[in-house]
Amino acid sequence: MSFQQKFEGLDVPMHGVRLPKFDVLSAYKTRFNVKGDCTNIEFLKSLCALGLKKFNIENNKIYKARLSTELEILEELGFVDYILLIWDVVDFCKQSDIPTGLGRGSAAGSLVLYLIGVTKIDPVRYDLYFERFVSRIRAKKNVVNGITYLDGSLMADVDVDICYYKRHKVLEYLDSKFKGKTSKILTLNTLSGKLLMKECGKIVSEKAESEMTFITDQIPKVFGQVKDIEETYQEVESFKKWCDENPKVYKVAKKLRGLIKNKGVHASGMLLSYDNLEESCPTELDSSKNEVSSFDMEWVALLNVKLDLLGLRSVSVVDSVCKMIGIKVEDIDINDPCIYQPLQDLKHPHGIFQIEADTNFKVCQKVKPRNLEELSAVLALARPGALQFVEQYANYTNHNQYEVIHEFFEDILGKTGGVCLYQEQLMKMAHKIGFTLDEAEIIRRVVGKKKVDEVKVWKEKIYSKVAENNLAEDIASIFWKILEDSANYSFNKSHSAAYAGLAASTIYLKFKHPKHFFLALLKMTKNEPDPISEISKIERELKYFGIKLLPPDIMRSELDFSFEGDDIRFGLLSIKGVSDKSIEKILNFKRDYLNKFDAFEAAKAAGLGIGTLSALIQAGAVNVSSKSRSYSVYEAQLWNILTEKEKKFCLNFAEELEFNLVKILTKLSTFTDEKGKKVLKDTRLETIKTKSEPYKLIYQQNNKNESFANWFYENALLGYTYGKRLRDIFSEKRASLIMAEEIIDLPDNTAVVFVGTVIFSKLKKSKKGSDYLWLEVKDETASKKVLLFNSKKGKFLEQCTELNNGIPKEGQICIIRGNKKEDCVFAEVVAVQNNKIYTKLGDLKEKNI
Repeated sequence: MSFQQKFEGLDVPMHGVRLPKFDVLSAYKTRFNVKGDCTNIEFLKSLCALGLKKFNIENNKIYKARLSTELEILEELGFVDYILLIWDVVDFCKQSDIPTGLGRGSAAGSLVLYLIGVTKIDPVRYDLYFERFVSRIRAKKNVVNGITYLDGSLMADVDVDICYYKRHKVLEYLDSKFKGKTSKILTLNTLSGKLLMKECGKIVSEKAESEMTFITDQIPKVFGQVKDIEETYQEVESFKKWCDENPKVYKVAKKLRGLIKNKGVHASGMLLSYDNLEESCPTELDSSKNEVSSFDMEWVALLNVKLDLLGLRSVSVVDSVCKMIGIKVEDIDINDPCIYQPLQDLKHPHGIFQIEADTNFKVCQKVKPRNLEELSAVLALARPGALQFVEQYANYTNHNQYEVIHEFFEDILGKTGGVCLYQEQLMKMAHKIGFTLDEAEIIRRVVGKKKVDEVKVWKEKIYSKVAENNLAEDIASIFWKILEDSANYSFNKSHSAAYAGLAASTIYLKFKHPKHFFLALLKMTKNEPDPISEISKIERELKYFGIKLLPPDIMRSELDFSFEGDDIRFGLLSIKGVSDKSIEKILNFKRDYLNKFDAFEAAKAAGLGIGTLSALIQAGAVNVSSKSRSYSVYEAQLWNILTEKEKKFCLNFAEELEFNLVKILTKLSTFTDEKGKKVLKDTRLETIKTKSEPYKLIYQQNNKNESFANWFYENALLGYTYGKRLRDIFSEKRASLIMAEEIIDLPDNTAVVFVGTVIFSKLKKSKKGSDYLWLEVKDETASKKVLLFNSKKGKFLEQCTELNNGIPKEGQICIIRGNKKEDCVFAEVVAVQNNKIYTKLGDLKEKNI
């Protein structure tokens, strides 16, 4: 019997998703003043009625009619308990002081969710559709033996953004409420064609990395999606030619495509089951020993509820700032004109939700949004496909100029400058032709997913509907063209509007309360993947708001970032190398000390490791009055080697020799006690010398350029420098150096010379097959894109490679000379600076010192 035949008689009941039961607790009944025997739908209606009253719209006919329709559909489709489950999660957050976002995805189109507080964007005001969230035609339920099952692939889906700091409390609440019925969700990552082509080329045919990079760069990306290698083979002649010349590489890559590469855990997904989870889904343990489903998102959704609970940093930042300034998040009027004034000439986007991303920032600069609708459009435009319409939309917002597509659709497309930017606009256009909104959503999905057979049917329906309603014949062809074209880029307005609302809140707080806003951002950096880099970005913006980031100081700094007058003081625990485990030890160390040796002893008494103490000294947080920080670290290491008896002898000569430990030990080497015996035996002295020699070498290397050493330590440990800047250090030899931020406003073709750290370096090929170097180089003020080519003017790339023994690497410091063009510097000379700062003993081994 074959493996498959063993399962032929097996009857697995795959009826669909059975929702976990929601009970209206007596505490809820008392709190919301509902009758004791109220049903779940009655309870939901009561919550909605309270919402109508809260927003003062209980007598508004438009809202009441829409509410009635939504409730009827939710009850008919069996979604009432699901909506109440989501409400319960959000209500727990409210009762537990856990902030949530304004909404995410199509759920923001539901008036019910708005009224019960799950979302915070009015769907009526912003023209959002419930049918985009739940479609009566699309959703299905199945009643078996009196039990209602829902089609998991077609269920309503509510995603909730939660405070990053407190998300774990929500998961704990669900775990306790649904004991044995929850888990995290597995993700499966597959091998992509592009990756396989590159690796197969290197392994199967031993091709060079540069050749395979050039070949795989020919695989196009359309609307943000990398094309399949078979499609590329059919459409890109140069790629086809290479594959025909190297058939084995192409054949192996095709065979391996789609295989599972590795598995992980979904960042925000949570699984919820009616029965004990293991009755519907096998589970396993992740690396943290937490339960995770053994099926991925697509499979678990067939039988269980999946909740998307995303810990969002911006939600935490907004909540933190509001608490500091004494307001509630809902007090921020996201339509306040003061929010949009800074966007008319935005130069400093860091911390502004969504807008801080480079592409979004550039779109925002062009569009200059004047209200929430236009800010929402910025988020919708800043995506592959839609980017082609940025200029068109910006022309509309800046000059009120655009081309009318057709008068029949003008009331729909005129609000977005003739661009069909949103899926809701497609639905509205279909509705205007004569389809119901449910049918309009089906049309949008069918065309968007390119279901060929269904597309043909709906195309015929559209032409028939236009004729049936005696509309102009060209309306059908125009609508169909817009439908096909925009299917690749039109965006969910419900999501865009909700996220624009959160972006508006961050803009308001940043420009109205910058000191509090930046403090909240700085406190959040410890949760970022690269805290030092985040601190660097924030510090660069602070000066434009008249705020200084004061350096760490063992006596003045708190453990976290804190206010100090009009400025912000660096937090001790954000110094790289100082861990959370050091909290109590640092607090014990935070006291006045009489001298350098007293500080060393205080650190030891507090249990502070020599590595942590060294980091504090190198960052300038501990001022031990030596001629240099490098020397102080050397002395601290030397002191750490001495015995308690030897330290007491050192203290006898401390003041006389100005607390210079090396001089003291030199004197002690010849000093005898009252019995005429040497205090330090020759053998012991040799031991001290041997143990301390590596630290001495590190000091000697770093002492060659103390200013640069301090700059290096500050950047490496803090993310910014408060002493000398790179330009100051290198200007001693090159007086013509400018700062990176000065380049921005210079006219094109201006010659520039600046110094900075390489943060990105990649050798690429142009469309013509020529090599060029792409660098991102930053100094203390800004980062610049630097391009280096071989051209008629000179073999600049070849010269760079020869001069630096290869292309510059990330982390290296370079002096760049070239010409400014638009937002780039086209370099002629890129010279790597070989200033090496030593931070650990391993550095000595690398250099064979």
